[in-house]
Amino acid sequence: MSDIRQQITLQLDAYKDLQALKSAVSEWINQSDVTLPTLEKILAAHSPVDIDYTESDWENLHQAGFAFNTAEATREEDLQRLQNYRETGNGIPHERFSEWLSSVGTDREQPCPN
Repeated sequence: MSDIRQQITLQLDAYKDLQALKSAVSEWINQSDVTLPTLEKILAAHSPVDIDYTESDWENLHQAGFAFNTAEATREEDLQRLQNYRETGNGIPHERFSEWLSSVGTDREQPCPN
């Protein structure tokens, strides 16, 4: 299962209100921006309760290969990537990234470009 599918599955499994979930997913699939962050925002807007991940949920994510950084660590990594790009000019062309992003969640999902 792809990372995006695992993340969506975790979000949906943690959701408590089935009617609100149906409404949120319906709204999401009718958006032009059908990405996980958009789904998370819509789920949060429709959720009558907070999603509460258990220690077991976090352990399962860790075992599945997910790494979680603090906001500061993520910011530092992003700054390092930007500096590397400025120094080398190496990056992923928009077209390759766009093709990959369009394939996420489809039967013909492509590997993430690096």
